[in-house]
Amino acid sequence: MATDPFVLRCRGHANIRATHAKTLELTADEAITEAGTCIVGVDCQVDEEALLQLRGAIRVRLSCGGAEDVLTARVNPFFRRGDPLIFRRNPDPGPRTFALAASKGAAMLDRDLVAALKSDDADLIVEIEQLAEGDEAGGALFVVGTPIGNEADISGRALDTLQSVDLVAAEDTRTIKAFLDRHGIRCRTVSFHDHNERQRTPQVIEKLLAGNRVALVSEAGMPLLSDPGFNLVRAAHESDIPVTVVPGPDAVTSALSVSGIAPNDFRFIGFLPRKSGARQKLFADLKAVSYTTVFFEAPHRILETLADLRAVLGDRDVVVCKNLTKPGEEIIRGDPEQVADRMATDGQPRGELAIVVSGMAAADNDEGGHELAPDLATMVESLLHNGVPTKTIAAAIASATDMNKREAYEFVVAMK
Repeated sequence: MATDPFVLRCRGHANIRATHAKTLELTADEAITEAGTCIVGVDCQVDEEALLQLRGAIRVRLSCGGAEDVLTARVNPFFRRGDPLIFRRNPDPGPRTFALAASKGAAMLDRDLVAALKSDDADLIVEIEQLAEGDEAGGALFVVGTPIGNEADISGRALDTLQSVDLVAAEDTRTIKAFLDRHGIRCRTVSFHDHNERQRTPQVIEKLLAGNRVALVSEAGMPLLSDPGFNLVRAAHESDIPVTVVPGPDAVTSALSVSGIAPNDFRFIGFLPRKSGARQKLFADLKAVSYTTVFFEAPHRILETLADLRAVLGDRDVVVCKNLTKPGEEIIRGDPEQVADRMATDGQPRGELAIVVSGMAAADNDEGGHELAPDLATMVESLLHNGVPTKTIAAAIASATDMNKREAYEFVVAMK
């Protein structure tokens, strides 16, 4: 059993060649060059809202001047507003595609139909019929980045995606509803936060399996980075539901990019523990690492955290990022004591803070001025953890660097 067909109207064009074996395209452009070997219709009048309702297997009938041809395909679960009407023979979901697993590319179309399309005044009628026997419902999960402070940072692709989905799973429904309203987007929303993620995940999976397109958004930035969503993304993969990303701003890479601290090798550890003892234990684990560390902290705990940093890590380079992309944005640099003095003078900030801390290799070069390899501290830490004798490690370091054996031995002892 099939639904009533959806009809598109296009025109022919003298440059239509229809020689591409793997794709077929209907374009809204009014003219094409001979390079467009997959295009079979121009000036296509599209009702995107109607196209977005199609799911799963479809039958496509193209007719012009008494000639016609038929192909089958499957609607791309990642199809969204603004995407071109491209039919691909490739069965794998991907961007900028309307349908997958097409039974024909342009080169396989009836040549009488192609000949009729070469006239500029030719009318091409395209009937798209959804088939009930489709083996896939067509649901997909979109992980969408939203601004971290400045709403102008939203991408056009993110807005098109939010306009195209059936449901938005949001960390804060009040925030996302206000955002959608400001952009004239009407879409159902459902709460999806730390306190209900486990309960909500199977409910959203059920929606996806039923053919719904769902967008996952956090209150700000990219989902999953110290925000809910991991359980849902993993469950979607385990259920063979297509998952794609619509990248956007995030505080982690934004803070790294303006910190002036080496960004090539870093670790993000999310929010710090609330209690000082747990924080100091975590910082102790970072004492011998060479990579940069990024974490978030609440404004009312920042001075205590900086004190813990200084007590455990000493005078490391620290950067605190306040109000990134917002009015009042500020990048505060220095050692923990200098940064704490500055923040105490300014008063308690509002909103979460992104903190960047340098690794040992950047801050704790030995007194002899030796240049240590970036991964040296990590290697030594691993060897110590696995019980390799100090003298053995020191000998290896001395042979691999410009340290003598005494300096290498003292270096290893200091890391214990």
